[in-house]
Amino acid sequence: MKDTIRQEKAKPLSSGEVSLFCSQIVLLLKAGIPLKEGVGEISENVEDENVRELIHRIQAGMEQNGSLYLALNGTGAFPKYMVNMVNIGEKAGNLENVMEALSLYYDREDKLRSCVRGALLYPFILVLMIAAVIAVLVIKVLPIFHQVFLDMGSDVSDTVASVTRAGSTIGSWALAIILILAVLLFTALLLYKTEGGYRFITGLLHNLPMTRKLSGKIALARFASVLSMLLSSGYHTEEALELAPGVLNNRIVIEKVEKCRSLVASGSSFPQALTQTGVFPGIYSSMVNIGDKTGNLDIVMRRLADLYSDDANESLNRAVSVIEPVMVGVLSVIIGAILLSVMLPLMGIMSSIG
Repeated sequence: MKDTIRQEKAKPLSSGEVSLFCSQIVLLLKAGIPLKEGVGEISENVEDENVRELIHRIQAGMEQNGSLYLALNGTGAFPKYMVNMVNIGEKAGNLENVMEALSLYYDREDKLRSCVRGALLYPFILVLMIAAVIAVLVIKVLPIFHQVFLDMGSDVSDTVASVTRAGSTIGSWALAIILILAVLLFTALLLYKTEGGYRFITGLLHNLPMTRKLSGKIALARFASVLSMLLSSGYHTEEALELAPGVLNNRIVIEKVEKCRSLVASGSSFPQALTQTGVFPGIYSSMVNIGDKTGNLDIVMRRLADLYSDDANESLNRAVSVIEPVMVGVLSVIIGAILLSVMLPLMGIMSSIG
């Protein structure tokens, strides 16, 4: 039975589901309910049959080995980083604080991911609508007018035929390009559901000049969040800085964090290292300095994570608000070109007949 529990792998949970699970574990710990008994009660409020089965497997695992870490690790449904933090929390006797920090961390991750997902989904829907309109014009409307002009025979000049062909070419190329864009966006949405795909897309955002600043904000939000979690879980600053790059995927931020760790190891204070490496702007470095002096560095880092997350969300919302008028403008130009390629020759023929 033990081997079966370890070998079967469940579907990975989303960041929101991991956050909810961690928060429920915190409630059990604060209430003094033994996890062996309390974990099973979590499933009573779960509607998803797969998640309910997963929780039953976790409870069975805890009954066999008495460890939440081993039970979670055997399912394969939880992020490795989260499972390793649970292991550390159990060994240090600090599981409640660790689970609370993990709940906040994955809740913030879920909000960021939802915002980026929305920024991908909205253009995808618009692109599909544009493709549908252009496809109707190219496949249904243009052939009808083209046949009308052919039936008119010699009454149609070479100029009219050229203009008609130009409209058809524009529509065909535009449709092909928009369909390719739709496929790319759909692929990005599928990739974004996986951890590897998430890292790939956020890394791609860093390499594009238009989204490099946004990628930096997302990376700094993640860095501040994970640092807050590690510090509140009992890690020293240098240990937290050593572990933090493992969850980042922005090359520039990773280099700054590693340089910051080297400075701290050589004797510099954490605020001084942050200032020298330029991880945070001046005002945020001042906040870190105050937090370090008052012993509230984890709280300050949590606040910075909230600030950068909100800033990244606002940037994404602004980008999405710009996409709609741009897409409508592009659609208007393409449709206008197609209709002009039909109407201008038709008006010329009608005037010659009159």
